[in-house]
Amino acid sequence: MPDVVASFCTSLDGFVARPDDSVGPLFDWYQAGEVEVPMVGYPMTFRVAPASAEYLGTFLDSVRHSAFVCGRRVFEHTHGWGGRPPGGGAAFVVTHRPPPADWPADHLAPFTFCADITSAIEKAKAAGDGTVGVSGPSIAQQCLNLGLLDEVRIDLVPVLLGTGVRYFEDSGTGNAELEQVEVVSGQGVTHLRYRVHYR
Repeated sequence: MPDVVASFCTSLDGFVARPDDSVGPLFDWYQAGEVEVPMVGYPMTFRVAPASAEYLGTFLDSVRHSAFVCGRRVFEHTHGWGGRPPGGGAAFVVTHRPPPADWPADHLAPFTFCADITSAIEKAKAAGDGTVGVSGPSIAQQCLNLGLLDEVRIDLVPVLLGTGVRYFEDSGTGNAELEQVEVVSGQGVTHLRYRVHYR
């Protein structure tokens, strides 16, 4: 059964983006080193420190050809990644609105629009052959509250944004416990990985 994983670059004060959805310095570590790591399914190459390269490379291998779930806000903010969602596999957008009428059909081809998070996760598990990635803090929060999230990854960046979009705004009933399974110190970032256990 594929794991459902949320992974975000996060400031020390818990934000994954500024109020306008820009990330400011949170992604600076992606170009802070000398080791090239190509993004899976997307024309982008990171240049990171050796420790981050090993950590990131292992994670990207786990999402190769995997399915991906995001919310409508992330879908629109990224312009649907130009029709090439991260991971290179199928993508599922949680929304109550129809697909954008003005988008090219070939850009919408990898995306399926779902009315709720549970059906999106079920379809993603059936469509992919590896980890199901979830994007957008609201989607990660819903997965956590519903007991659907298996792993939390945090790329902790030593900056303070002060305000913005939090990784987890409301932890719901608090029925989840985190088991630390990995800590990797990189250049300008510390990588944290936790398994989620539900009571």
